[in-house]
Amino acid sequence: MKKLLTMLAALCLAASAGAEGLRTEEKALELGGSSMRFPAVAGMTDAAAEETVNNRIREDLHVQEYLDRMTALISDDQRSITVTPLGGLLGDVFCGALEAEGAVNPPRNTHRWTWSCVDLRDGHEISLWELFTDEAAAREGIEAYLEEVAALELSAHLGNSQLTPLPEGFLAERTGLTLLYDISQLSTLSGRAGAVKIPWCELREYADFREDGILSRIGAADMVTLTEESRERIRETAESGQLPDIPVKIGDSVKEWTDRTHLLNDPDEFAGGRMFAPEGAAFRGVFLLSDAVGSGWENSLVQGIRMDRGNLWGLCIGQTAAEEWHKLLGEPDSEAAFDAETAELWRTVPGKCDYYQYGEYRLQLQYGEDGILAGITLAQ
Repeated sequence: MKKLLTMLAALCLAASAGAEGLRTEEKALELGGSSMRFPAVAGMTDAAAEETVNNRIREDLHVQEYLDRMTALISDDQRSITVTPLGGLLGDVFCGALEAEGAVNPPRNTHRWTWSCVDLRDGHEISLWELFTDEAAAREGIEAYLEEVAALELSAHLGNSQLTPLPEGFLAERTGLTLLYDISQLSTLSGRAGAVKIPWCELREYADFREDGILSRIGAADMVTLTEESRERIRETAESGQLPDIPVKIGDSVKEWTDRTHLLNDPDEFAGGRMFAPEGAAFRGVFLLSDAVGSGWENSLVQGIRMDRGNLWGLCIGQTAAEEWHKLLGEPDSEAAFDAETAELWRTVPGKCDYYQYGEYRLQLQYGEDGILAGITLAQ
């Protein structure tokens, strides 16, 4: 095992930089048909504190357990495991998870989440309820939301479908909270452990957005508050061709994504082409858009990313009024009206759409007849 850990250290890959020199480093290892990638924190001024933090992260993520499992499977050409990371360092907070799939537990294949959330200021493990102002109220509110909103959206795509009680596992990102379930409680029809992402704007009533709180430090407060700084952040995001915490970029191969992730249903045709709904918490209420040429999509590219729920630097779907972003972003470069028939063709709501051009990409802000943001699309 010592040899394996030496090999692992040698395969260290530098990742994104954090606050004041902090960064994450992704470590990778392949043994037989199995592979694992997991994160570690680097750049802390106190080497002993850094070691303590990384020991905690490795323990939380069950890294040694997966290493042992990979070793046990090294001569097995029929079974393997794949372990991949999600999340990571946001400012001086580490919040990440590992997704393990395959022969994780004998005798049959399965899927599992492990997670870790650590405050790098003092090294303490962050609990889910530190993110909220009142645990009892937040627990009650989230459980009601899951049963009344999420269950209706996900019921057709689940095997085990017990959204409550709340799981212990979670992943906090800038854009929302993802609840990570044990496969015995919540699972998809594809046989994966369930996960449900809730945008922070939909948890506004309970979330602790106080200055210097965890959510403010990871940037979540900026995602739900429209300020002067939002203008530049929206521009930079649009010009990148990718929306925060959605692991797809405009120009990616549609086939690669359909091979990599299960689809919740067959692609839906709309006036602009096809809409794909991938499985996974990051894609709840999110669609990939491509052309509608021919019956297949082997050569199609992602031409747009559409969010029907979520938040983008203060643009909160279901909450932000058109007059608010007009004041901040100015009048759109162009606009279009959608009557009931046109809205049906575009799979949206009657109202209007504002178009803002940022470099190669166009940000589309769709709003209903009530003037409230109904969807965000970034497209070519």
